[in-house]
Amino acid sequence: MTLWLAIVAIGLTLRPTLTSISPLLPQIREATGMTYPVAALLTSLPVFAMGAGAFAADGLARRFGERWGVLVGLAALALACGARFVADDTPTLLATALVSGIGIAIIQAQLPGVVKANYSAARMTAMMGLYSAALMGGGGLGAAASPWVASATGDWRAGLGIWLGVVCAAALVWWCTPLVPAARSAVTTAAHLRAACLAASERVAPVAGSVPSMFALLRKRRAWTLAVYFGFINCTYTTMVAWLPPYYQQHGLSPTRSGALLAGMTACQVVAALTLPWLARRNVDRRRWLTLALAATVGGLVGLSVAPDVAAWGWVGAIGFGLGGTFSLGLVLALDHHAHPGHAAALAAFMQGVGFCIAALAPFAAGAVLAETGSFIASWIGLILLNVALIALTWCFDPGGYALALGLSRGPLQRV
Repeated sequence: MTLWLAIVAIGLTLRPTLTSISPLLPQIREATGMTYPVAALLTSLPVFAMGAGAFAADGLARRFGERWGVLVGLAALALACGARFVADDTPTLLATALVSGIGIAIIQAQLPGVVKANYSAARMTAMMGLYSAALMGGGGLGAAASPWVASATGDWRAGLGIWLGVVCAAALVWWCTPLVPAARSAVTTAAHLRAACLAASERVAPVAGSVPSMFALLRKRRAWTLAVYFGFINCTYTTMVAWLPPYYQQHGLSPTRSGALLAGMTACQVVAALTLPWLARRNVDRRRWLTLALAATVGGLVGLSVAPDVAAWGWVGAIGFGLGGTFSLGLVLALDHHAHPGHAAALAAFMQGVGFCIAALAPFAAGAVLAETGSFIASWIGLILLNVALIALTWCFDPGGYALALGLSRGPLQRV
């Protein structure tokens, strides 16, 4: 097996456990008696686990390596999907949400380092785009296929559990794929880093043979900036995943058609995840493309708030395009900060860990607003303001200051 195929296969498993919930939410609430805030936990819990679990995944990768670490994550996903075939109460469903989030966290914390170690700098951006596209494509499949399976079988639990087969297939592909661990490529990348630093005439801290713990990044201001940036980007994604189908079901769409809208959003994410990293590949400055993606998200949210029935597919497509571009370029942005694969992977994992914890709050907040007001409009307006603020924050990421921002050189501008 080739590595890119394994990356695609694994990416397809990382979102269906989230996106399959919201199109089936009316059936789930009817069967279990969930309130709206509790129902929001079916999205918030796995996203929070994706964040908090990323820190534990760092230690898992050190102890067992990427091969077994990813397999452990896939095993957790398989357990969650299998349990959903028989889940018929709120505690069981919440437990499956938590377990699936832990599995996703373990995988997401390790794959960026695998990509960084196995591909050249020129191909790394494209491969991260492919990984992001597969991840989002899996989300689209979850939104579209799960309500169809539930309708065909007459059982919403079947719609949630069918992803067990996809997870098992991905585990088999991963097991059969050779790869270069991130630690093994440290010697060549360290040499590359030293050469780059000498060319820039900067005094750089030595690159250690071992990869630092993510907890060491707690003292890095830039690590926190990236984490908040990534978290706020994903607040829009998690809110859309949790509440876009229920929003359009309020406007008269069926579960299948509202799920198709969410699938359409993820299809546009795939397009952006593939095209924007490719367009941005020739210049390490990603800010213009990130601004374009964020502007698309803002435009879609405005349309969703003002005229949701006029051009639903257009608004949802714009949001999807923006989310796909910001997610994939956000990961690349973290990897750009360090030439060493292990160090770059630690930064990306820290960014995702804290970022997903932040993003987990958004669906719950929107659910609480819905329970109080019966409307989503206040939530959409909040997301618009958040994305406008992100456009301003984007221009802080000047690639000329990456080394200084991580404390790799000494001088008066060390804190960036």
